[in-house]
Amino acid sequence: MDKDTEMLKKMGNALVDLEVKYRSSSLSDRVAMRPVLQELLEDYAAYQIRLLKEGVITTDEELQEMTEIRKEIDSAAKKQDLLKAIARTTAFIATKI
Repeated sequence: MDKDTEMLKKMGNALVDLEVKYRSSSLSDRVAMRPVLQELLEDYAAYQIRLLKEGVITTDEELQEMTEIRKEIDSAAKKQDLLKAIARTTAFIATKI
């Protein structure tokens, strides 16, 4: 498996985890999180398209950073922690598109 494929898997799994945590949040928390999560998903779609191009663009460092972001997502228990994880993921993706 090449690095781009691995990144698609890691990032996709991380985003699904974020969406599940979002859906499990209270209505008031979801209202606060929706705009940032929506922006993240839009950026992710653009990043997915970029990863479809031929040639590997993902580095070992980027894979490691995505692993660290995933750990943040997994440990996010409160809205503020989840917002931080969403923001970090958005920032990571934004530098790639």
